[in-house]
Amino acid sequence: MDLLLIIIGMILLIFSIIDYKVKAIPSVFLTAVLFMIAFLNPANLWFGVMAFIMAWMLYELDFFGGIADIKVMTMIGLLISSTGWMLLYIGLIMVFGFAWKMIYKWRMRKAKQCPFVPVFLFVYIAMIILGGIR
Repeated sequence: MDLLLIIIGMILLIFSIIDYKVKAIPSVFLTAVLFMIAFLNPANLWFGVMAFIMAWMLYELDFFGGIADIKVMTMIGLLISSTGWMLLYIGLIMVFGFAWKMIYKWRMRKAKQCPFVPVFLFVYIAMIILGGIR
């Protein structure tokens, strides 16, 4: 399982760089990783569904602006194994996301879109450090 967490961390790092530079991630790669995690963690499927619902709500509220963000939030949700950790996960996304958007908008005044996958990378690392993802 530790190898899976390292691989997902590396994938999130690559997706973060792509999102920051290009502002688009190929959907095929995201979908493949999403299904791989769902296949390897079928016991956590309920938390993936909860993460998907929350991601869709945040997308509708314009908290982030892409389908890739919904898939990445769902991917990480599939790794969470309790409701308490899920609530912390959502809270961290809100806190880190708000801070990231403020910093990004301040630094890149003319930017129309804010890359949000780096926020998920930060939250993923924080959740591993706190013990919510094992």
